[in-house]
Amino acid sequence: MDIKTNVRLPDYLQTPIPAHGRHADIVNFLLSDFDMPEWLRADLHGDGRYRPARGAIRAVLDVREHFNGVHRPVTFDEFHAGMTELAHHLPGPDQTKFEINAKVKIYWRYLQGVERQVWRTAIAVAHLRMDHFPVVREFKTLIEQVAISRDWLEKRLEVVEKSFQSPAAARNDAVRKALHRLRRMSPGDRLQLFNKARMRRPELRNIDMREPDKWADLVTGDLGLTTGDGASL
Repeated sequence: MDIKTNVRLPDYLQTPIPAHGRHADIVNFLLSDFDMPEWLRADLHGDGRYRPARGAIRAVLDVREHFNGVHRPVTFDEFHAGMTELAHHLPGPDQTKFEINAKVKIYWRYLQGVERQVWRTAIAVAHLRMDHFPVVREFKTLIEQVAISRDWLEKRLEVVEKSFQSPAAARNDAVRKALHRLRRMSPGDRLQLFNKARMRRPELRNIDMREPDKWADLVTGDLGLTTGDGASL
């Protein structure tokens, strides 16, 4: 039996993407200082199709480990440094040290307690988005969007991690039996099942019927190997 290095992604529930424009940029920035495989990056964005079949859970757990401790609030020094850095990139005559310090103190009253990672990302996004010294309301909105993206990413990591754990031995056994039966079927019967599988998963339209390992899990219910799991996917 040949060992496949890549398998088609199992179907798992996609977490809904936050409804604001810069979500993908924010997620990329949150992951920018972490070296991760491309398949996982695509998977986290919700557009991955293939993933390594073995040992891949370690990469997911490493990314989750990377997020540990990110809920610590930003210190005043880090807050001040971020605001000063932002001010130096903005035009206008009111960017003197005295005025920046005054603004930082005002902002600190309203924004203290923001998480370190969220603050760091908000400053990076502000570089791209703002051509003036932001008012508190704009910063609050920006931080809120970053927090939504960060929460989405953590939830997504959880979903991806669970998707590795979901194929149980019984499920794998059912797929193995389905493959065995499909290979012994007449081409006509196999085509019938393949058409059912394509209806259940439209992205299979470019897949060859002669590659049953890519769609056997969708027809286990039709073959009587599971209690309708294949039909419900």
